[in-house]
Amino acid sequence: MKPKPVYDNIVLIGFMGSGKTSVGKVLARKLYKKFMDVDTLIEAEQNSSVNDIFQNKKEEHFRILEQKCINELTQNTGQVIATGGGLPIYSSISKKSLIVYINADFDVILERLTTKERDKRPLLQNESEARALFEERKHIYEEQADFSVDANQSIPTFIHVIVDYILDQRVL
Repeated sequence: MKPKPVYDNIVLIGFMGSGKTSVGKVLARKLYKKFMDVDTLIEAEQNSSVNDIFQNKKEEHFRILEQKCINELTQNTGQVIATGGGLPIYSSISKKSLIVYINADFDVILERLTTKERDKRPLLQNESEARALFEERKHIYEEQADFSVDANQSIPTFIHVIVDYILDQRVL
């Protein structure tokens, strides 16, 4: 029988606003891991919001920063890492990471986000364009994920599903 892989980190992927940061914080606490958020780290390093980076230096520059950040993060172990929605599309993630897809429907994402939270996301400014982007990206998330969780249910419920999967599979 082939041994189960053991992963250094848990990387959360999914569309913007799917709950990666909120879930990641709770998951890290439950699993006694350090929580890291790619967007937050980039904002601190650049002393600028993601929205401002998109406006002033353009998306391509932001994607370069994302790849650099995920490369640096995955050199360490014992972390739960929340990515931006585009990171798995434009960047590669270490195969030593358990990649968990936070799979929420587009309408569920919109319901969960406040107007202020929507305003902070440059690619969510036009709802029809954002919906098309969601449809375009979801199969890529599915392909990259080691595990996908139905994030349309309550957040505590699907966090429990993730923890159960990790403990059952003994992958950390």
